[in-house]
Amino acid sequence: MRSSEVRRMPFDGIDAFDNHPIAKLGAVERMLATEQQWCKGRLRDAHGHHCLVGAIEAVGGRQVLQKPILQAAREVSGKRYWRIEFFNDDPLTTHADVLQVLRRTRENMITGMISSYDRQPRHRKWIRALCSRAGLEAEAISPEGTGRFSPSEPVALHGEPKASGQSDRVLEFQL
Repeated sequence: MRSSEVRRMPFDGIDAFDNHPIAKLGAVERMLATEQQWCKGRLRDAHGHHCLVGAIEAVGGRQVLQKPILQAAREVSGKRYWRIEFFNDDPLTTHADVLQVLRRTRENMITGMISSYDRQPRHRKWIRALCSRAGLEAEAISPEGTGRFSPSEPVALHGEPKASGQSDRVLEFQL
């Protein structure tokens, strides 16, 4: 192979991960890694320091990072900030607080990704919610086990005393 030839790899040129919210969050974290890189009161100062919002905008992450970072700022500080700027510019906010908010944002995003992957079908959530209010346990017929779930299949409720002579109640789905 000549020195002028470039060997291409299968995923060369694919920047899908660069646009992922966690990748953008990582870029913000790198921009604000040290206290010398961070500032208050302006998006960016003459020395190249960024505030939290300035760093978010510099990486093009306003759309995907604004809500999760604001939520994390509220969780970390215990205050109800309405804008990220209010958190960043608060006289009590330190660089360590900003880093803690960014870590919490990452944790929340990862937790959200895991929980969204592990979501149960809506019918199971309904049954659990209905039964938990009644103090009962529900056992649904699994769509995976039967091959196909039919809304008319019964869901048995367990946990009622048998000594009373009552038979099991059955909750049926109806459209």
